[in-house]
Amino acid sequence: GNWHQDLFRPATEEEIRRIQGVFARCHFLGARSLSILFETTPETVRALLPPPLEPAPGALATGWVGDIGNSNCVGPFLGAALYVRARYQDIAGNYCVTMPMSTPEAVTFGREVYGEPKKLATIVFETQDDYVWGSAERRGIRFLSLRGRMTAEGETGRVQSSSFFFKFTPRADGGGFDSPPKLIHVTGDTSIQSARTGRGEVIFRDSPHDPVADIPVRQVIEAVYTEGHTYTTG
Repeated sequence: GNWHQDLFRPATEEEIRRIQGVFARCHFLGARSLSILFETTPETVRALLPPPLEPAPGALATGWVGDIGNSNCVGPFLGAALYVRARYQDIAGNYCVTMPMSTPEAVTFGREVYGEPKKLATIVFETQDDYVWGSAERRGIRFLSLRGRMTAEGETGRVQSSSFFFKFTPRADGGGFDSPPKLIHVTGDTSIQSARTGRGEVIFRDSPHDPVADIPVRQVIEAVYTEGHTYTTG
């Protein structure tokens, strides 16, 4: 029949508005995640932050791994990330160093919309009784591993977060960028339905493809396991 004509027809204005609505407010639903807050060194934070970002007090960093049950933009996926605390003028937030993802859709969408430093990886996220653990592996190297033992109830309710990314595209002739790189500020509005806290561990393994092993872990401050929904805007 005429299936090929429908496949290649121009999008309607309503379809375009619906897509733009997804870009304007992304929904990440049924998320389970482990976050481990740790102290690194001020020298490390300064070395990692591109201008105009500046270090925030405390030289803090966060490892994250999670399972997103569904979303309105890329479906279900697993992911991990490593952040360092930063600020831009009077905005405090987290600068993302790396963000491995389990699906091509999550990689492409995050890079194109927010400029997230996503790469395709094998992600593990597991829970059993009081224990939560997860990891990210690329090119045969498990370069990021997190694990925690949850021993106390955590806070539930709404939490606001800020993340910083840089969005850019290199010019085709190799002469710089198509336009000056843009600093993207992403705000997360999370509804935490269940939370537990406890002790945790962050393990980096040396990899030439994902060089995070040089980041010192002076001490782990807290491990937090949460279940809930997150809505993001950029």
